[in-house]
Amino acid sequence: MNRAQQNGSILAAVMLLLLLGLMVLNGLQRQLESALLLSVEQQRYLRAHNQAASALSWGLAQRWPTNELSVSDWFCLPEHQDALQACLRYSTSAAQPAILRGRGIIDGQTPLWLYQLVTTHPEDNRVMLRAQPNGWLDFCPAKDGVDCAK
Repeated sequence: MNRAQQNGSILAAVMLLLLLGLMVLNGLQRQLESALLLSVEQQRYLRAHNQAASALSWGLAQRWPTNELSVSDWFCLPEHQDALQACLRYSTSAAQPAILRGRGIIDGQTPLWLYQLVTTHPEDNRVMLRAQPNGWLDFCPAKDGVDCAK
């Protein structure tokens, strides 16, 4: 093998190594981009989840008006300055607890609802709420689920 052929094969091997390195870097870049997108989505979800949990806590601390509450509908308190929204719905029977829900916003428009089973205690034309032990839910407790979409 002469020197020109040897230089040509070395150059081909170097080019092949560079091509393989470029392909590996391209694959790593795609993997990094997908991990970054997943991280952003998780961050949005966690922010909305924390916002909904805060809305539940805020709703538990509020005094709810008795004259505006109905058994069949959700009554939502006006939005708080931090965009917290809590809604209350009385149960249809005295044996079942009322339901409090808190709202978080995932992507600027999609709501994330968390629910808390609560007992109500009338006090001076207002209703105070007390969370039931183990009553926190991340799904709608209504049997058909339609009532929770309102």
